[in-house]
Amino acid sequence: MSRLSQQELSKNIQVTRQSISAAENDASAPFPTVSKMRSFYEEQGLQFVGIIDIDTGTINAAGVCWRRPETFPPSQSEASKYHAEPNGTAFVAARSLLGASRAEVASKSDISLKDLAALEAGTEYSGEAYQRLRAYYNENGIEFMGTGDVRTGRYYGVGVRWAVLGPATE
Repeated sequence: MSRLSQQELSKNIQVTRQSISAAENDASAPFPTVSKMRSFYEEQGLQFVGIIDIDTGTINAAGVCWRRPETFPPSQSEASKYHAEPNGTAFVAARSLLGASRAEVASKSDISLKDLAALEAGTEYSGEAYQRLRAYYNENGIEFMGTGDVRTGRYYGVGVRWAVLGPATE
């Protein structure tokens, strides 16, 4: 969501890039690294979300989003305190949540690498490519979060999470 490289994050929180890589890819990463990462991101305005089943400890709908204003739509003075984006889709974060490469997502969603790069950067792109990519992520269990302010054309609380699982059917 913050579009920082592992190297940039490493410098900000003073842990090795290898520790960050381990934390991003392994649930058994050292707690101090995970704690520093979480604190840093929360200070930047990110909020980690999820639903914990008290009986089993299972986490569903895990994800991350930018913190939303307490009142909506926010006043002009309040709006400046929150991260806002020009569209409500965090395609880079969705790809990261899936753990997929750009080439893999482009191929499986049937859009070009050029269109994928444009969609992830929020620059000019075709509506068809946008719809196809959004559908691809939805079909793979990713939900997009965010609320649009029609006055300003900005979105607050933009983020991604795994889709909320329905009742068990086993």
